[in-house]
This record gives sequence, structure tokens and C-alpha cells, in this order.
Amino acid sequence: MAFGDAFNSSSKAANLPAFVGLLDLVSLPTISQGIVVVTKVVLCVLLLLCARSLPFVWTFRVFRALIVWKLQHKWIRLRMLFKFSLEAKLKVEDEWMDSQSPVGDNPFDEVVSSKQWASLDECDINLHLSNSSYAKTLDSVRFSAMAKMLPMLIPINGWVPLAGEKLILNFDIEPDSFEATHYHFIREIPMLSTYEIRTSFGSWDQKWIYVISKFVRKSTGKKHRRHEKPNSPPVEGSGRFDMIRTPGSEPLSLGATPLPSPKIQTGADTEKVLKGAAAGLSLVEPDGATVHTVAVSQVCFKIGRITVPPSLILAINGYTGAGGYSLASPHPEWSEAKKVMSKLHGGSPRKLRELLTGGWRNVPEKERWWDQALCGSLEVQRVKNLALIEGLRRGMESAADL
Repeated sequence: MAFGDAFNSSSKAANLPAFVGLLDLVSLPTISQGIVVVTKVVLCVLLLLCARSLPFVWTFRVFRALIVWKLQHKWIRLRMLFKFSLEAKLKVEDEWMDSQSPVGDNPFDEVVSSKQWASLDECDINLHLSNSSYAKTLDSVRFSAMAKMLPMLIPINGWVPLAGEKLILNFDIEPDSFEATHYHFIREIPMLSTYEIRTSFGSWDQKWIYVISKFVRKSTGKKHRRHEKPNSPPVEGSGRFDMIRTPGSEPLSLGATPLPSPKIQTGADTEKVLKGAAAGLSLVEPDGATVHTVAVSQVCFKIGRITVPPSLILAINGYTGAGGYSLASPHPEWSEAKKVMSKLHGGSPRKLRELLTGGWRNVPEKERWWDQALCGSLEVQRVKNLALIEGLRRGMESAADL
């Protein structure tokens, strides 16, 4: 027994290196395969987190609203094939176009919100949204907002140039130069956090319309309350424009071309203007969301190379200053607009283009239904808002003299 036990022990000892070597041969491929799987998972996650920087992603994000509108219109055209009479066909398209328009809405109450998040590729070394990413994201957000707020620009091949760029609602691109977008950075947006961009109309004159875009986040804690109140008392008017307050009383540009910005003679004067503008920025939205950045874009509307007055564009999209109206019960001026742009009511895209490209000048002032739709208290609010925005813009432009 002792000899047998010794023999078995020596045999096991002799086989042990071979067994360990076999385990190594088996485990090496397993470990290698595991590393490959983990590497693939990590790369896929990084790819998803940085997907916004992939080729053509920015292009798709910008033109997504236009693509969706075109596909929906194609579907409506397909439905029209199943209608026998011409009137029934036109009614289907007319009702769909009306449903896309904000009929009866006040333009100052129109807000389009877009939910975003600070992805890895859009953040900087300080682990928050890079300043360059604000303009990149705003491109697609403004396009989508304009398509929702001004849908009638699409079928007439209109486009909206802004911030030295073009917000194109068709594919007919022509070169031109325009005013800038002014950014006021209040606080950073942390990496991987979610935020909203709320776009609304600020004011307009005979040529330009100002579009306000706020980058906001809904706060979850109590620490944001420290900076909740602005340093200056609020200004009368729309709640959204309590955030813009500037000292001084510069003349407003109400003509076809804005007046040249007055030069501030000293750096101290410019600093005073900028501090006054910043002091009037409310850091909290009515729903409690914290404002992180405000962008003011100066925009004009064009049909080809011809600039169209903003009031006319707003009116053909159904906006009005009178309360109590809706698509079910539209305001009187909407009927006048339909006579120009709706085939069912005797209008056509050609007639609408003729009106927008200069025909409006031949209409007597008392018969200009687009001005009547935006008169009254809405006009008073427009002038107030224009004073606030023009003052802020001039203060920002004067920073070059510091």
C-alpha cells in the first residue's frame, strides 16, 4: 500500500505541470475573447455618446423638420387620390395646412421647446457644454422651431437667413450676408446633463425679427434659489422679456433698415451698458427652470432675394393680437389670408408669392389685413420689446470699443 500510494503521488506530481499548461491553453483564448467583447462594448458606448459628431448627423438634425413636413405632405397628396371631386381633394390639403398653422395664437405666447443633452463630443475639458456647441445645437433647433412656428414658409419656398447663416426651408440657396446672433452665457451646462432650448419671438420691425432662444435646465435641488431674483426690478410687459433690461433711451429702428448703432465714447460707458443689460437677466423661468444661456438672433425673411416684412409672414401663418380666436373660430384677417393662399378659397401659391415679393406695397394701408391682425395691445408690446432687445444688442456690439 505504501508503495502504491507513493507511485500514485509521484504520478500526480508528474502530471501537474501538464494539467496547468492545459488550463493556460484553455484560459488564454477565453481571456482574450473577453477583452475583445469588453473593448467592443466600450467602443460602441463611446460611439453612441459621440454620435452627434459623426458625418451627416448635423445635416440630418438640421433638415429633419423639413423631411418630416415633406413626408406628411406626400401622405396628404396620396389621400387626395381617393377623393373624386376637385373640391374634396383641395379640402383635404387645405384642412391639413390649416392644422399646421398656429391660427389665433399670439406670437409672443408662442414657445417651441426642444430637449437636448450635453454629449461627450460637445463638451470641453472643463466637463461642461463647450461654447462652440451652443451655435451648433442652435442651428437645428432654430430650423425646427421656424418650421413649427412659420409653416407657411415651406410650401412657398421661403427661407430665413440668420446669424450670418441661412435657415433654409427649401433647397434654393443663394449667398448673402446678415446680422449676428448674440449670446449671453450665464452659467455652464454640466456634461451628460439634459437641458431644453426654448425658442420664441422677441419683437420685429419692418425688416428684422428677433428670435429669443433660452438654454434652460429644470433644477432639482434648493441651491439654485440663491440667484433666483434679478438684481434690477422687472420691466413692464411680457414675462419672457423681464430678462432683458438696458439703460439709456436710444432711438429705435422702425424702418426697412435698422439705424446704425451709436458709438459709445468710453470704455466705462460700454461697461455700464453691459452691466445694466446683465443685471436685468432673470435667471429663473416662470416654471422654475434655471436659465443658463440666452441667444438673441436677428432674422429676416426672404423669398428668393426679396425681403418680406415680418408682420406679413406672421399674419399668413395665422397669428393675431386679438384674444379668443382659434382654428375652430378664426379671426377675420385669417379669411383674408385664405383668399390669397388657399386654392379652395380662390387663392394659390403663385398669388401668395406675388403678395410677398412686393405686391403688398400696392395694397392701401387701410386694407392691409396683416397689420390689422397684429395691431392693438400686440403692437404696444412689440414696441416695448423692441426697445429692450435693441438696447441689449447695441450694448453687446459696443463691447468692441472696450
